[in-house]
Amino acid sequence: MSAPSRLARRPGPAAPAEPLIARAALKWLMPLALLANLLPAQAQQYQLNGNLLAHAQQTFPLPLVNDYQPVDFNDMDDPRALSGRKIDLLASTPNGGEARVSVDAQFGVLKASAWASYPYGFDAQGRRVTDGYANASGQISFYDSVLVGGAGLAVGTPVRYELLVSIDGSLSSPSFEIGGFLSAYGLVNALIWDKTSRESVRLSWDASKQTTGLYRLGIDTLVGRELGLSAQLIVGASVDDYAQTGRSTWADFGHTAGFTLAPSVAGLNTIGASGQNYVSAVPEPAAWLLMVPGLLLVLRRRLKAEG
Repeated sequence: MSAPSRLARRPGPAAPAEPLIARAALKWLMPLALLANLLPAQAQQYQLNGNLLAHAQQTFPLPLVNDYQPVDFNDMDDPRALSGRKIDLLASTPNGGEARVSVDAQFGVLKASAWASYPYGFDAQGRRVTDGYANASGQISFYDSVLVGGAGLAVGTPVRYELLVSIDGSLSSPSFEIGGFLSAYGLVNALIWDKTSRESVRLSWDASKQTTGLYRLGIDTLVGRELGLSAQLIVGASVDDYAQTGRSTWADFGHTAGFTLAPSVAGLNTIGASGQNYVSAVPEPAAWLLMVPGLLLVLRRRLKAEG
């Protein structure tokens, strides 16, 4: 039997428009809001913040159940931010609806995952048996500042920094259903800028359009200046009783979204105002060349010992 018309819902307490319209719009508005959120006040040195929501609602059968679990934090130049934030939220309904969001926010590493599940609203004869939705979302970000200096270079010496963004995660399939009854999204945003020249380079990454892996943002600057570094990870998952393609959906970026710095000259500062060392674990081409003689020496000694 074909699925019942959405207009055939049993009269009852109306569910808010948020689960369909606002959730879909949120995915596209978030990157725009990032540009304002990632630019801190001039005197600010470091910041860790986030917004989480686990929401499950059952409007039929009555009585109405609305399990709404929000958490917000904003640690600005606050020593508590240095230890990071780990938060898990769960919301559920008696009919089996469930929403979960989990985040681990630290300077240099952002992790988050969202999962939502809800039973189908109709039986085999097309009669309504339940009504509601589940929605989980999380947004975490950090801002830090890095003084350009070190390596014995004089003030004003031209140098270059690269922000390396390593992304690992996935979305459920399908990640979106026509009508918005089921959706999952994962977004990563990163920004590095010279606070003197105001030159900036940014990355806006969408899991539904781009592959995971390593992304590089390069910026030219001078010794003696200060760089701003911001990053954000956004995840979301939602499903309601009318979804046709699945009963659950998820966005899993609980592995790692990592952010490191690779300066053009070895010994340049990579420690932020937060105390986090953003040194890159990925050897640059020049570093590989310096390693070659040592590797050859080790290989020669091993061959000699085995011979």
